[in-house]
Amino acid sequence: MGVERDIAGIALFFIAGTAAGEMLCRTEFMSLSCASSAATVIFAVTAALVFLLMYIRYRHLNPATAPTSGDRYMEFIIPAAFLMAGLSGATADFLCCGIRSHDAFPPSASVRNAVISNSESFKAAIDAVPFGDKDCNALTKALLSGDKSDVSREINSAFRDSGASHILALSGMHLGVLYWILLKVTSVFGNFRAVRNVRSCLVILISAWYTLITGASASLVRALLFITLNEAAKMAGRETRPMNIFFIALVIQLTIAPSNVMGAGFQLSYLAMAGIYLVYPKIKSWYPGRRGNPLKWLWDTSALSISCQIFTGPAVWLIFGTFPKYFLLTNLIAVPLSTFIMLLSAAVTFLHHIGICPAFFISAAEESALLLIDILGLISALP
Repeated sequence: MGVERDIAGIALFFIAGTAAGEMLCRTEFMSLSCASSAATVIFAVTAALVFLLMYIRYRHLNPATAPTSGDRYMEFIIPAAFLMAGLSGATADFLCCGIRSHDAFPPSASVRNAVISNSESFKAAIDAVPFGDKDCNALTKALLSGDKSDVSREINSAFRDSGASHILALSGMHLGVLYWILLKVTSVFGNFRAVRNVRSCLVILISAWYTLITGASASLVRALLFITLNEAAKMAGRETRPMNIFFIALVIQLTIAPSNVMGAGFQLSYLAMAGIYLVYPKIKSWYPGRRGNPLKWLWDTSALSISCQIFTGPAVWLIFGTFPKYFLLTNLIAVPLSTFIMLLSAAVTFLHHIGICPAFFISAAEESALLLIDILGLISALP
């Protein structure tokens, strides 16, 4: 419990520093010269704090020279060091982006071309499925690849007004479905330690490639970090604690891209996961029915939706000035149905691509997609 509290405290101070640095750098009074001066000062202070932290830690580990107030110093120095580290990262990120263009350090041409080629091939394979209604191709492509360019204005409005925009936008939920598929598919190879390690590496690599070819949004990267940390803990034989993974992933993501802290997708993704980890188990336990009981499934699904909304609802209101009134009804129907559509559409796309897809599979995927569109249209029309 102490370790979890320490990780949470470090992460929260780092987030606060990153957010403060981003807000400071985005003010109209901040120029590159100001940012350069600020970065110099912040780096110097951070270096001094880290040095002092190491010195106090060394003294504290030697009883003969340990100061009686060492613990008090540590309680101040550690949060301050991570607060300044967050400020440093945000300021340096602003300074570097101002000096260079985003293409100054591009990925290697071969990797970039491979990502683009695979992304286009993936979308082309979805478009090639012979659905009778092209809205089904558009919806399937949005659910599987994140490309909403072919989705009609009416369907976009239905998803938005019913509170199901998070389903249409590629998010951590979609990568979570892929993760579940990969775990099920690779489970047939057995459970020996060496096999488990190979499976974990394979799952991480496929998840990372999917994240790249679908745009690597902040919520997808968050899900990828969760998967990577979880599988790495399995390979190391360590117990996984959800909130440890939550905070470690958050710090890693903000270290790589500090500007994410100001993005709505990043904020809502982590807030939703905080609700799932902190609130969902409590609400779920209020109805201790047996697994497989339809009422228990209904309660658990409602608890999941409510837990996410408790954390994301206020943020959605502040960012977008709206609140989905029928979020519970939408999530009870649309989330399971969209998950089923994703699984079925992925199978249909793959089987059609290799030329062995039965016609009834295509028909089932099409009818499911049209059903989702009709249901959300009805919900969006409610007063």
